[in-house]
Amino acid sequence: MPTIEEMKMAYDKHKNLKLAADEVGMKWQTLYWYLKKHNHHISSDKSRYGSATDKFAAKAEQDFKQLVPSAKDMNSTIFQSKYDFKIHGLKVDVKASQLHQGNKGKPNLRWAFSLKKQEMLADFIVGMAYKDEKIVKLYLFPAEQIRFRSTISISENGSSKWRDFEISPDDLKAFFEKTILN
Repeated sequence: MPTIEEMKMAYDKHKNLKLAADEVGMKWQTLYWYLKKHNHHISSDKSRYGSATDKFAAKAEQDFKQLVPSAKDMNSTIFQSKYDFKIHGLKVDVKASQLHQGNKGKPNLRWAFSLKKQEMLADFIVGMAYKDEKIVKLYLFPAEQIRFRSTISISENGSSKWRDFEISPDDLKAFFEKTILN
């Protein structure tokens, strides 16, 4: 049986329970239990080991962090955090969507942001709309405006009530790094 220090070192090296467990010769569930028992920080590197959806979400979170450098990445401190960032006391969750075909039979392309439970937990949801791997639109949704919604769908052609929440990258940064401090 490896020591708890060996388990911690293996996990810190890989940031992946399965790879770390393989290295120390145990099941990942057992490694997880020991790390939790000893209050060792456990997070996952979804940009390296996650599904395609996880990797896309990780890219959006990295893009957000570049836009708002003062944001504290909650996923790096808590395993499966309930929201992505904390900025001057505000809880922010980042959602990403690629442009895709809308309802069947309609030619409109659209972005769809799945809100799940974050609309109840975060103060703001930032929607990052991508086209060809590049951010083409940003949206800043206050929690009160999206309560009890599971999805927000925005047409590429501009016909949506959600367009009111579009924000430029500079204004997004200024809001989180200057406005809320005053």
